[in-house]
Amino acid sequence: GDCSIGNDNEPFTAAKSHYNPNNVEHPMHTGDLPPILSVNGIGILSTFTNRFTVNEVIGKSFIIHSGYDDFTSQPAGNSGTRWACGVIDYY
Repeated sequence: GDCSIGNDNEPFTAAKSHYNPNNVEHPMHTGDLPPILSVNGIGILSTFTNRFTVNEVIGKSFIIHSGYDDFTSQPAGNSGTRWACGVIDYY
């Protein structure tokens, strides 16, 4: 769960790569979520997954990339630079 910006040209590299405990190729690895749909600067993502439980991802980082996922390139779909980062938490 590290969202340190670090290098401005390649931000958030401290967040590491996708959550992938079973070493599965993209786009089927555990931490790969579907694309965010957006229009006019508003993005929406709603998803259901059985790839992980909530307890498995508490404290982990999540990344929003600047581009589209091509669903082919390894390891992250050639989806562009890391644009935003957050840490999954609970209260």
